Amino acid sequence: MGIRDDYKFLRVQDVFKALHLHVNLIGVIIELGFPTGSDCSCTLKIVDPWHLGSGLPVKFVARTNRTLPRVESIGDIILLSRVKIVLINRKITALCNEMSSSFALFNGKHGEDFIPYQSPPKFQMREQDKNLLSNLRGWMITYKFEDGSCCFTSLKDIKEGEYSNLSCQIVHISKDDKDRWYIFVWDGTEMPPCNISVKSERLPLCVEPQMLPTHVLRKFPTFGSVLRIKVERVNEKQAIHCLQPGQHVKFLNLFVQVNLGLWNATFTPSTKMQYTMSGEMQEAFRPQRMCGEKLSPRWTPIARCTSPSHSGITGVAHEDAPFVTLMDILTYHNVTAKFRCVVRFIQVYPRDARKLRDSNGNFKLQAILEDATARIYASLYGDEGEKFFGCDESDEEALVKKLNRLLGGEELEQVPRNPPWVQCCLFSFYKHKIDQWGSRRFRIFDTWINAS
Repeated sequence: MGIRDDYKFLRVQDVFKALHLHVNLIGVIIELGFPTGSDCSCTLKIVDPWHLGSGLPVKFVARTNRTLPRVESIGDIILLSRVKIVLINRKITALCNEMSSSFALFNGKHGEDFIPYQSPPKFQMREQDKNLLSNLRGWMITYKFEDGSCCFTSLKDIKEGEYSNLSCQIVHISKDDKDRWYIFVWDGTEMPPCNISVKSERLPLCVEPQMLPTHVLRKFPTFGSVLRIKVERVNEKQAIHCLQPGQHVKFLNLFVQVNLGLWNATFTPSTKMQYTMSGEMQEAFRPQRMCGEKLSPRWTPIARCTSPSHSGITGVAHEDAPFVTLMDILTYHNVTAKFRCVVRFIQVYPRDARKLRDSNGNFKLQAILEDATARIYASLYGDEGEKFFGCDESDEEALVKKLNRLLGGEELEQVPRNPPWVQCCLFSFYKHKIDQWGSRRFRIFDTWINAS
């Protein structure tokens, strides 16, 4: 792209007339694929004011992944020079080959400058290019992409082992110490509870290796489920720089799976990201159930929460207290507080009823609790453990029976299990005064298993 006195743009709607010809195009990126590891190629889709359909595919072929387009955001603008119009899989496609074509990428936001953030070294911006860029930015303010929204799945409807199109909001992005990235997405709905299909292995609290710190979790919504998308392959990691917390994004062809009772998703070779206007999603992002009971001053002041109906297996001493989610609890502003919630007991330790007392004879049990928003460890100790099970300490058979009922199986080792939803009261406390948040723990209290 040097001096281009005879440079003219072809409208996207006219490319079918230019089959096998080299043309110049400018358009808004509405869909983005990711580089393939084998042949250093990727595909995106563009539209312009004269083409309001599903978009024109543009395939890029390069010698290395570094010279492929690194799109910063869906909705940015690309200027294409000498791309060849070809048929690929019977679809009209613009082919941008590094040897004969070039491109320049611009921020798509209205009012931004005219400096490309990726372009060839000899690229020169012309006045007429600036006018086109300004017009496209202005047009995008009111543009609505025909995305076939009926084909998108809510998180509440996802199914294990299937490919899904998700319309969601980016909540957080993080990387672990093994250079694996995680994209945290949310749409205001709750993912289905999973069966527990492992026996003795200790279940994790989250998909990522370690639970995120409290200051990060406080940015999470406290209702609805957050799905983790794992990004492991090098070429897929180029997706990360396109995403920012708060963005509304549509993912096409994510593979959804369950591991150790936790939902997660991964990119596939056909996964793409699609444009969405920020305002489109607001009505969709609402909780499926709401509760707004007046709160007792002794209890956590959270006005909105989600909770499924509990099974009635357990009773609590504080029926007047409102239900809160586990994410409400994790992000609460005080270290110490009392809560009432609806959860599932997905695992307990120790599993042997004969080992439920410490060396001093005190009852001691640790459980993993979960709801649609999070998992936590919670303990039962001393008199609260006696109250919870309500049976003689020597009656191991009755205790095991109650444990099985709580865990959703006829035997402690039974799999798969589907633990029932139960209500319980929790209080949070700290173990070390100098590190109150770091040593924060949770304990079950004023809760018991009802007689069957």
